[in-house]
Amino acid sequence: MRTDWTLMAKVFTGEADQAEIHALNDWSHQNKKNKKLIDMLKKNWESIEPEEGKIRVDTDQAWMNLRNKLENDGLLSDPVDRTSRKIILPRMIRVAAAVILLVGLTILSYLILTPDSGSVRLAASTADNQKFGIVLPDGSEVDLNAHSKFEYRLEDSGIRSVKLTGEAWFNVSSDPVHPFIVEAGNGVVKVTGTSFSVRTDPDKDRIEVYVASGSVRFHQARKDDEVLSLEPGTMGVLEQNHLEEEKSIDMNYLSWKTRKLTFRQTSLGEVADVLNRTYGKNIRFDNKILEDCLFTGTFDQQPVDSVMKVIQIAFNLDMVQDKNTYIFSGRKRMQLIQVPGQ
Repeated sequence: MRTDWTLMAKVFTGEADQAEIHALNDWSHQNKKNKKLIDMLKKNWESIEPEEGKIRVDTDQAWMNLRNKLENDGLLSDPVDRTSRKIILPRMIRVAAAVILLVGLTILSYLILTPDSGSVRLAASTADNQKFGIVLPDGSEVDLNAHSKFEYRLEDSGIRSVKLTGEAWFNVSSDPVHPFIVEAGNGVVKVTGTSFSVRTDPDKDRIEVYVASGSVRFHQARKDDEVLSLEPGTMGVLEQNHLEEEKSIDMNYLSWKTRKLTFRQTSLGEVADVLNRTYGKNIRFDNKILEDCLFTGTFDQQPVDSVMKVIQIAFNLDMVQDKNTYIFSGRKRMQLIQVPGQ
């Protein structure tokens, strides 16, 4: 059985019958590569948000682009059926197919080029407003934030290495013998099994490493004589060649991943910055004075439209939405607004 993308989409969306579910399950158990493909794609599908279901994607064209590239690179032996007719899929299946196609080229390249033994290479990138997670061949998990890119390599020696641009969350499978190394900008992070996040900001020449569990060794590239050892709940910062532990950590630092937000007498300007990073939106105020208004509130797994509505009502503002942009306008109101937990 060849890789049947439509069948995968039907199973992920609950549109498949029992025979189709069994067929995909049997294919998944044929070999380890098939199972890894299913696991990676399923993780991405389960992480998709309802609002992302609004995406319209020409899946036929995207698939043809993918097949053409693989064929041109000599990665496919079977020819593309250029006479196949256009298939109209149900909406949810189109969304699932879109998620599959977003990472399809990366995964296919890995599956086709990588033998069962030897080194493994894997690359992925996200565009604006796009996030997804990947299960790496060594069992480690990576959640990639929007506008980020990473390249993974599993060496013959067992050493695992990543090059990162942007922001990612890592949950690394424990392996004391074979370290997991992240190169981010001018910084190097080395672990054997832990969970942590890495964020790069090239404009400020700044790299941040936040540790949630385990321990991390963080140092400047080619300067491993000065190493910062980080424990759970701590953050290391390398900025303009200066390495130090951060004393104050934003309580919403991981909100882009957790979708949990807490604000305590926070200015609306700061609230907007956090929401922009969490949801990948562009939230603005037409009156700069509004940015000084103070807001207290909590949100847990709330869609961005609900959060925007709370802010609009709390401050009696007008709001205009245009795709991913929200613009608030209204009169000056400097008092503290407190909103009960959602």
